[in-house]
Parts: sequence; structure tokens; C-alpha cells
Amino acid sequence: MKPDHIRMSYGFGSKLTLLGKRLLLIYGAIYVLELLFEHWFRIPVVSVLKLYPFGHSNFHVWQLFSHPFIHNPQSPITFLISCIVFYFFAAPVENAFGPRRFLILFYSSSVGAALCGLAFGSVVGFNTPFLGMMPSLLSLIVVFGLLNPEATILLMFVLPLKAKYLSYGTIIITFLTFLAKANPRGAYHLGGILFGYVYFRGPGNLVDPKLIYLKYRAWQLKKKRSRFKVVDSCEEKEDKDTPTYH
Repeated sequence: MKPDHIRMSYGFGSKLTLLGKRLLLIYGAIYVLELLFEHWFRIPVVSVLKLYPFGHSNFHVWQLFSHPFIHNPQSPITFLISCIVFYFFAAPVENAFGPRRFLILFYSSSVGAALCGLAFGSVVGFNTPFLGMMPSLLSLIVVFGLLNPEATILLMFVLPLKAKYLSYGTIIITFLTFLAKANPRGAYHLGGILFGYVYFRGPGNLVDPKLIYLKYRAWQLKKKRSRFKVVDSCEEKEDKDTPTYH
């Protein structure tokens, strides 16, 4: 279900929570070990831990759990960018959800990403392995915008942008790059966003017939009200073409 204690405003001035600091330390320590094993000890640990598609000779069940914790050892800049995104978005989302729900959101997004990526790979024969916390980060960005759509953030620290537009843009860009085959892990990333959204809304809320009916009735009422024009009672002139009420 949607958390009851969601805050109405957010800011990037929020400091990381204790849980956020611990997660960043864990990811940082793992990445340093990756660099040591891959570049100094010549031990290919990443190829054992990243998630390969079904049917691949290197696929193992444990990769479903290990792939979110490892990152490309050839691209430290990408890992640092991921940490920066986590720093900005993790604290406000955790403050809204609480530590336990935040962890469920973060790692259910990675599980959803894996399932969607594996399913897509099985259908089209896609053989690119998956790794990293990017699906969970994209999920955090989208959920952040849903929590407080009118919050203003600085995109690239310069351009002011409403959080809701950042959420919409994240979804649209991910989807379009997936369709254009510009993002080889598009299904993987979209799966993370999808599962994060489902958890935020609550599966029951998405398929509850009563809730759907209430939304339909609210839409009908809004449509009927749009046919009326509200006027001030002190107005001397009234519009004769449309019904009015005071």
C-alpha cells in the first residue's frame, strides 16, 4: 500500500540516513574488491556474479541475488554517478517509506528488472548480461516524482525542473531507447521501474474493482461538472448559453 506518512515536500539538502550510508559503504567496498580482483589479481569475479540470460552456459541461480551488488569494473565513472543518484534520491524516499519498505522497494525493483530482462532475453534471444543498481535507481527517481510531483529540483545542478516531469522523462527516455535498441538493457531497466511503481501504488490498488469503479464514478462526476460554469453571485451579467449555479 501507499505509505501513510508521505511527506509533502522534499529537498536535496536531506542528508543520507544511517541505512543509506551503510548501503553506500557496502556498494563501495564491493566495487573496490571488484577492481582489485579484476585488474590486480586477474580473477574474473564479475563474470561469475553478473546475471546471464536463461540458457546461457554461464547462467547460475545465485546471479539473481548477486547481480545488483556489482558494477562494471571498466567504468568507475558510471559507478560514481550511480552513487551520486543514490545520495540525492534515497534519503527522501526512505523518509517517506521507512527503512523496511525502502529496502523492499529498492530490491524488488532489482528482482523485477531481472525477471523482465530474462523474459525478454528468452523471447528475442538477447544475450547481454545484467548487473548494477541502475534499475533500482530509476525506480527511486520515478517514485520520488510520484511522492511530491510539484517539488522543484535542479537538473544537472542548473536547470529547475518539477519532480513529476523528471519521473515522466525517465520513463519515456528509457522506453524510447529500448524501442530504438539504443539501450541493450532497456527491458531490464523498464522492469525495475515497473516493479517499483507497482510496489508504490500497491498491487491491490491496481486491480481492485471497487477502487476502479470509484475512479470511474469520479471521472463521470468531473465530466458532468465541466458542463457548468461557476459564477460569482454578485455578477450582474450571466452567461445564457450554459447552465450556472451559485
